[in-house]
Amino acid sequence: MQNIISFFISIAVFFFNLTASNVPEAKSQDNFTELSDIFEEYTIGETVYILNSSTFTSQNDRFTAIALQGLVAKVSPQIFVTSSSLDETYIKAIEETGTEISRSDENGNLWTLETLITKFKSYIKDGGYILYCADESNKGLNIATNYATLNGWLPVPEELEDMAINAGLTMKKDISEDKYSAYYQWKFFEKNKQNFSKAAVIHQSQEITGLRDLAIQQGFYVFFTDDDIISELLFRRRVLNYFGDNTHILGWVKYEVAFVDSASKAGNMISPSDHSHNNSILASITCDIPEQKTTKNTYTDETKHYTALVMSDGDNMQWIQNGYSEYFGKLALEDNFPMTWSFPPILQDFSPVTAKTMYEAASDRDYFMAGVSGAGYMHPTQYPRKALIEFTDKTAAAMAKSDMEYVQILDDTPENELDEVKLINSLKYYTRYDNIKGGIISLDPARYAGGEGRIYFVDDKPFLTYRLSLWHPTGEKQNVTTEWLDEQADIVNSYPSDVHSINGYSVINIHPWSISTESLSYFASQLDDDVVLITLEELMDMINANIPHENAKISIEQ
Repeated sequence: MQNIISFFISIAVFFFNLTASNVPEAKSQDNFTELSDIFEEYTIGETVYILNSSTFTSQNDRFTAIALQGLVAKVSPQIFVTSSSLDETYIKAIEETGTEISRSDENGNLWTLETLITKFKSYIKDGGYILYCADESNKGLNIATNYATLNGWLPVPEELEDMAINAGLTMKKDISEDKYSAYYQWKFFEKNKQNFSKAAVIHQSQEITGLRDLAIQQGFYVFFTDDDIISELLFRRRVLNYFGDNTHILGWVKYEVAFVDSASKAGNMISPSDHSHNNSILASITCDIPEQKTTKNTYTDETKHYTALVMSDGDNMQWIQNGYSEYFGKLALEDNFPMTWSFPPILQDFSPVTAKTMYEAASDRDYFMAGVSGAGYMHPTQYPRKALIEFTDKTAAAMAKSDMEYVQILDDTPENELDEVKLINSLKYYTRYDNIKGGIISLDPARYAGGEGRIYFVDDKPFLTYRLSLWHPTGEKQNVTTEWLDEQADIVNSYPSDVHSINGYSVINIHPWSISTESLSYFASQLDDDVVLITLEELMDMINANIPHENAKISIEQ
């Protein structure tokens, strides 16, 4: 039976290789300038008004404030709503552009939603508002946000209607009694879809405030779908099919795996960003991303095992934009061991000042690589070949602007020869670019370590799989014990020293949601002296120089 299965797989491999489209030539880097750009640029106003979250009495205050922020930003970004530990860093960056910062009104009182509505009433089309129902699911907010994008009216929940009236606004549309069903959303979308930008779409849960200012400013359609409801799945397919290949989906989802699978098959990518704030103004701060600071060392000791620690989830723009606590925690450690950080290359477009801040804060032992799977989160083997051409064009451009040379890929573990051929064929779309020198392949399941440390050479460029994943089975930091960390360290300490074989190298995935800075530091301290921590760049240089350039599996017991 096994022989019959192998025979049919061999036939399938033959026909796949026969019919697979030829990988196109790379675009010239002279044409990279606009390839990865998503957002239309706006000029920041002469004064930016700081709206402190402490002035909000409810979540509805924040919803309306962020909508106002977006309406004003359609003309000129002038409102900043505090939301994260990096607020003062961002405000300082705004001030350095020559913009005046205003935190309080002429009476010395902090700006409030009500006083800013009054101040910016002229930015609200016809001084109008749209009334919606902020029920438990708050489904009306997405519809109201879309009306604001199209008509320039301020979304106002019933709770805040008196404030809107007192500010001199008049109601232009009342959707507070509407039933916000999938059919309702579908009908609205079909009627208005041509009036939204096709640069991106926002998939955003109705109770979350992030990204709404950006949506209104940039003209992005906002919606959310529940994977448990068939009608909503059909609606999602309709939306993504309309926007077409390589639609950049901002926001987040209910079920990650199911969503990314379906989006990948449709030729779409996603960037986790539903809790990203102030991007209507942060995307408008022009700054160059500095070159990486990493000092590249050469290692020649053949009695050592060489390991690169790579922090995963670097596609998560909101995590980085809102503080990046694991990163700054590691930088503060007394033992500054080498570390590689997966990082979203499109952050230089989404929030350039965030990318600049992280690069400038890095030590010479911190290295950045592109987060999964380049320009956005998707599975390359599931991506339509035609769409993969443009996706990797965008990835190469974004990586060039972010001074990155290696990319982290996320996909499924190959189960047979055909799966491996598909994976390698997908990687060829990346390797056609000189500035992409290889990468890491995170393979599910096994918490990204499904490849068990094997290496693929594609167009003579190394793609290494994780040999171990420092990812607690529960996914929770509070369950990580020193005993468990000792067990993981013992596994690494058992790896052999052999610089002339893939056996002598390993890449270890670090899972940020279950591994704290303290746990990471402890794990590193438990590694033996013959285990040398190096950056991914250094490890790839060693592999290129020392081992045969051919696909290889780890050949020892683990």
